[in-house]
Amino acid sequence: MAVMGSLLAILIIGYLIGSVPTAHVVMHVFRKRDLREIGTGNVTSTAVVLHGGRALGALSLTGEILKTFLCLLIAYYLVGQLWAYLVILVAASIGQIWCIWLGWNGGRGQTIFVTGFLVLCPVPFLVSVAIFSMTLLITRRFYFSNQFWHAMTPLILLLATVYNPTLFGPGELSWAYALTAIALCGMFFIKNRTETDDILQTQAWGTYSK
Repeated sequence: MAVMGSLLAILIIGYLIGSVPTAHVVMHVFRKRDLREIGTGNVTSTAVVLHGGRALGALSLTGEILKTFLCLLIAYYLVGQLWAYLVILVAASIGQIWCIWLGWNGGRGQTIFVTGFLVLCPVPFLVSVAIFSMTLLITRRFYFSNQFWHAMTPLILLLATVYNPTLFGPGELSWAYALTAIALCGMFFIKNRTETDDILQTQAWGTYSK
């Protein structure tokens, strides 16, 4: 019963923190514009950079990172076990992607994904990032590289079952990282919209586009 109570608390808290629309707030406060009505309609820090400038984009990104650390800190004090960290990351990503305050619109939850895994299993995750970087340099196609990265990351994170050093000491060895990545990457593919995302990525990356 105590575990179920903790799980429910983690899910609710994670969703509510994740649903704080950082990019939307930054853009509304400083530019009086609604990201849902601009470009792709995605409420992301990348969209803030494109339509509001790098400084505002950095502010939005910082807010997303702080949200992630807050989630991990709450999971630590409530439970202090790996499952709680991973569940709250999934819940926060759901809140960021399908935000109740924005009519179930939002971003992609990628900052939460990246920040959380850099804390929990940095080495295996950085291996996946290195593969993304090499794919991008070889193909010069951001959209393809991003898709490929999301497809491959769960498999790469299986490395965390045998090797997982962290800044805070030896990390827990578990297949749960890969399972969580499947959920998070799956949400990316559900949210992703090819016909509009190519426009955004072309603007953001120039030749590193489709």
